[in-house]
Amino acid sequence: MQNYNFNPEKNKEEKINLAYSKNIIEFFKQTKISILITTYQTNKIIILGQDNGKIDLRYKDYPRPMGMCKKDGRLYAGLGHSIYQFSNFLGVTQNLEGGNFDACYIPQNIHFTGDIDIHEMEYLRDELYFINTKFSCLCIKEPNSSFKPIWKPPFISLLQPLDKCHLNGFCSKDGEPRYATALGTNNEPLGWRETKANGGVLMDVTTNEILASNLSMPHSPRWHQEKLYLLESGKGTISRYDFDTKEVVDIARVPGFTRGLDIVGDFAFIGVSKVRESATFSGLEITKLPKRVSGVWIVNIKTGDIVSFVEFKSGVDEVFAITVLPYQKLEILNQESKESKINYMIDNEDIEEVKMPVSIIEQASTYFEKGNDSINGNRKEEAIIHFKKALEIQKDHLPSKFNLAICLGDLKRYNEAEKILFEVISSDASILESYDSLGFIYYKKGDFKKAEENFKKILEYDPGNVKAKNSLEILKREQNDRS
Repeated sequence: MQNYNFNPEKNKEEKINLAYSKNIIEFFKQTKISILITTYQTNKIIILGQDNGKIDLRYKDYPRPMGMCKKDGRLYAGLGHSIYQFSNFLGVTQNLEGGNFDACYIPQNIHFTGDIDIHEMEYLRDELYFINTKFSCLCIKEPNSSFKPIWKPPFISLLQPLDKCHLNGFCSKDGEPRYATALGTNNEPLGWRETKANGGVLMDVTTNEILASNLSMPHSPRWHQEKLYLLESGKGTISRYDFDTKEVVDIARVPGFTRGLDIVGDFAFIGVSKVRESATFSGLEITKLPKRVSGVWIVNIKTGDIVSFVEFKSGVDEVFAITVLPYQKLEILNQESKESKINYMIDNEDIEEVKMPVSIIEQASTYFEKGNDSINGNRKEEAIIHFKKALEIQKDHLPSKFNLAICLGDLKRYNEAEKILFEVISSDASILESYDSLGFIYYKKGDFKKAEENFKKILEYDPGNVKAKNSLEILKREQNDRS
């Protein structure tokens, strides 16, 4: 076992102390995957993988992250009272700091559901299905509704935001929603809590049949390789439902509350949480364990062997969802990132009509416009960065040089501004605004003689220039006042 300390925001968050099996780095290398973890306890999406032979652990801030699913380059996540759709912008990866990224997910759509306690999700038949735990039903995302119910357990009468049975998980078979789990068969507000230790059920969505009962807080049913798997969270197990014997057969047991499951090949990636001896978790088998942990455990579903694990020793106590993605190093960005503002997802039918800047002057002009937007928003430091970027692309882009000098002058960085304005004038002496700006800089520095020279220079090119005449009048009055 090895240890790793990580603190993404010093003095703001509890330090994360990781312990992990010795083979986890090699496992990541061989499988070429990354693991996404949601934890509503810390309001984070966690990215877990390896980078250059070391554990790669990064946090992304999001409101109350819960269920997730993946589909064809898209990632869906229940965040707060919304469903976010992220898309993989491959072209962004080459410009990300840190290097070696082979995927970058950026928000593309947000659908507001209201507070429905979104649990598991799956994309089927061009529809996003999700468990609406608060209303005790399975729903699809619909543009003009918060949610559209398509199934509820037979023991639920009215759909009310009362979390009656704690419907929490479902999975598909042959492209259709098929199996679901709930913590009880109650029809009263929070009724599932009365029988939480052994009142859970596994159901067939198509027939409404209860396949297995007396389960201990079941979660995360998964149909994989013609078998039905699920987690019995209260026992800390991953199990398989035997259709012949009608029994739930344990495959492996881990040291915590099992919730969140993804299966790839022969490997089950299981979310493991610590649980407190509280009213919600009292009476569960796992509360009798001398030690309960949180993290991700990897189990071979054919042998039941624990292949590897990552344990959160501190900083994360509860794991909600697990999603495995086929990328060695991926990034997730929020809608406020600069990458989300300057990258576009265009339909193939429209791609011929869209032309991105390709020449040097077009590329430089893109950053020039960004700099102007920053000026208009009174973000001078940000504008300076954009103008400098334009000048990196095209060294003689005079509009960027001039506006860079203006920003520097506004920030009282007069010597820098003066130097750049001289460069502008040496390139094009007819740009009268350069003399005006130089005159202003010398005026602010108290060098009235040089200020006067620059304002007069304007009048040599444009004898009727009113602004230059007014500036000279102001200089004259101030000189008289000082004498």
